[in-house]
Amino acid sequence: MLKIEGIPLTEGHSGLYLEVEDGVVKEGFYFALVPVRGFETLLIDKEAISAPIITSRICGLCQVTHAIASARAVEAAAGIEVPPEAELLREVLGLAVRVYNNFLHQIVISEDLFPEKDERFSFIKRVQRVRKFTGELLETLGGEIIHSPNVRVGGISEPVEDSIREKLLSSIEEIEPLVRELYEEFTTGIDRMWEREGLDETFGSHDLPFFSTDKFYGKPFDFNRITFKYPQELFEGELKREVTNLYPFIDGLPVETGPRARKVLFEGYRPKGGVKELHILRALENLEALERIREILENHSFNGELWNRTFPTSDGETLGVGVHEAPRGTNLHAVKLDKSGKITYYKIVVPTEINLIAISRALRGVPASKVEFVVRAYDPCIVCAVH
Repeated sequence: MLKIEGIPLTEGHSGLYLEVEDGVVKEGFYFALVPVRGFETLLIDKEAISAPIITSRICGLCQVTHAIASARAVEAAAGIEVPPEAELLREVLGLAVRVYNNFLHQIVISEDLFPEKDERFSFIKRVQRVRKFTGELLETLGGEIIHSPNVRVGGISEPVEDSIREKLLSSIEEIEPLVRELYEEFTTGIDRMWEREGLDETFGSHDLPFFSTDKFYGKPFDFNRITFKYPQELFEGELKREVTNLYPFIDGLPVETGPRARKVLFEGYRPKGGVKELHILRALENLEALERIREILENHSFNGELWNRTFPTSDGETLGVGVHEAPRGTNLHAVKLDKSGKITYYKIVVPTEINLIAISRALRGVPASKVEFVVRAYDPCIVCAVH
């Protein structure tokens, strides 16, 4: 058995436990090692209006997706109707975070793709131009680049003047050719890496089903379809004590969520199975997200009231579920509120948490010297996975 702690070029402290035979992984487990911070417990007895603010602090990368999912969960529990334009503006914010995160992942793994320093730095500098634009979009519409205080229970707190919307559309026109150029360069880099490392198209494949609710934003989901297993149910020995994450199952099954799942479920994509296509499909989502942002901003105005200020209360029993299709996959928040508007129950299920078993399955049959390539392809956010 081989144990690895700390996977380079990933977010958060994680580990691998590998059963290796003749240099090839026979069985692998990927897991979190960061401490549990207890956000779900922290939220109990807090006013529900604070949930998007608090949950956006779970992670500096996935901040807006937690705020959106949290707000939608509270709204569902309290029966609050959100102005349609506010939902569209949230969608724009979520897609901006998708692009911002996806390009950060490309920077993180750029040394795998571009071994030559000058080529790598040229790629990173141009990626940062796109991330600067998406950061400006997040600040303009969300109020801040990081925590987006404009995302509130009931909608969006600040309207957007048409002149600002038009300026953003002009910026999209300027940045889109660069995004296309970077997509071509990234996919070429992936092809070269695969050839250099001697990897085939099925490297890192698994046979698990896929899970997603929507291509861009997030659709209602029955939270009762989710069950969990504790590390103590799955592992023996030291892993029982060390692993800090739960393992979610959808309809009793481990699944993969994220870019490939969205392609399979909403576009009829036929997956090859390996993680190479996962890289490429994630990069393709940058182009698709930018086009969807343009479509929304071109066809809608956001200078009216975007915030239903109804104070959220419920009966203490109704479970409100909020869903957002985050960069790494489906992000779900579930909440119950009492008659005074206080939170009595809160549960968070994040994409990396869902993908931990998919990553583990994808390790089977992989040369032990190349397991990190499989893990990095899923862009895991371990801090979110444990929360």
